[in-house]
Amino acid sequence: MPTRLFGPLWRRSRDLVEIDITYACNLKCFNCNRSCEQDPTADRMSLGQIRRFLKESQEREIQWKRIRLLGGEPTSHPEFLEIVNLVIDYRQKFSPRTRIEITTNGYGERANRMLALLPPVVQVINTAKITNLQQEFQTFNVAPIDVAEYQESDFSNGCLVTECCGIGVTPYGYYPCAVAGAIDRTFGLNLGRKTLPESSDGMVQELRTFCSLCGHFKPPTGESLNGPVMSPTWKRAYNRSRQTPAILSRLAEHHHLVQIAPLEARAS
Repeated sequence: MPTRLFGPLWRRSRDLVEIDITYACNLKCFNCNRSCEQDPTADRMSLGQIRRFLKESQEREIQWKRIRLLGGEPTSHPEFLEIVNLVIDYRQKFSPRTRIEITTNGYGERANRMLALLPPVVQVINTAKITNLQQEFQTFNVAPIDVAEYQESDFSNGCLVTECCGIGVTPYGYYPCAVAGAIDRTFGLNLGRKTLPESSDGMVQELRTFCSLCGHFKPPTGESLNGPVMSPTWKRAYNRSRQTPAILSRLAEHHHLVQIAPLEARAS
């Protein structure tokens, strides 16, 4: 009833984006919301897919407030620096106010070597992890549909991630958040959009599907996690995925960016 009267509690972002460039990770923390530990894979985005996203952004005249690259551990991508350079090129030529962020665990020699090569225009969010046990993580793998008090929820309400982290771009397309793309990888629902959603599109149906499976929909309890926590729906999904990994259709590739002048230049 409150949702019908006042609208959803959270809305998917129109000006923030997170790009999961790889699902490979050198730590594989318990309760990872990209399932790097629970359902490991080396799958990653290609340079052509990154170009496709940037091309669509330019053609739709979208100047993102923030583009965040993450994963998995983003520095493990073999073309990490090339991807960063593509995003910097988009910023320089089209969207000078875009903030570029890298979220990294900062663990290991390669991660720190890659981070040291980044130019000042890139902001690094270094969580400085040293172990795969992260007690402050949420119970991502406790699906709300497995918890009695949430079974009748309107999952189109989304959560904080939906609004504050941004729309998700993954190897499989566009999602209301990047966490949803990681859920799709395990459940094999193949719901990734293959074109950038219009700003009027709340992606409500995707929220209803993915938020019913995502532990982030539940408010944090403040409990410390001392190991994996998982509800039956996720246990079955991981068992299926490990035996027969899902084959999802992929975001198309593009090999050359269309050069479009920034909005400010065209306005003048």
